[in-house]
Amino acid sequence: MTNYYDSNANAFVATTRYVDMSDARERFLAAVPARADGPARILDAGSGSGRDALAFRVLGYDVKAFDASPAMVAATQAHAAVETRRMRFEDFTWEHSFEGIWACASLLHVAYADLPGVVDRLAAHLVPDGALYLSFKRGTGERVKDGRRFTDRTVENLAALLDGCGAFIEPDIWESRDCRPDRASEVWVNAVVVKR
Repeated sequence: MTNYYDSNANAFVATTRYVDMSDARERFLAAVPARADGPARILDAGSGSGRDALAFRVLGYDVKAFDASPAMVAATQAHAAVETRRMRFEDFTWEHSFEGIWACASLLHVAYADLPGVVDRLAAHLVPDGALYLSFKRGTGERVKDGRRFTDRTVENLAALLDGCGAFIEPDIWESRDCRPDRASEVWVNAVVVKR
């Protein structure tokens, strides 16, 4: 999986770094709780080009990041100037919790069977009332494209996944068009969910 991003790093960064994700970020940030002793801590999980890590840092949040691809780790560090670790979702762990975890177009590379465990692992790293954002391409099942595995989701089965975790209150789930001009016909399923 990471081979695609390492081999196509420049093209991937060029097509994703300046995509306007402000609407989804604002919806997520509205759910991120304040922290009494400093700025809220946000984890960019599967940080890619570093676009969102930079946006959160500029807004004053305490931002950390991780990605499975060495090229994307380097891209995030160079662009966002935040601590970025190389890690897969399946192996994710951190030494502290976060007020918000942002997983934009990244969990879609986790195998369908592994997603419940990965969501549980992310939930365990949220403070009470902490917020998780996640997004998938709309569809059902798993597929491989350009050497990458995709797990697609619908509104209904994403709601079922989050409900099955048991850690969250009722999710805010919505569909949106791809923000890249050449992919406006593609539909994404997004969710912001808050930990109990």
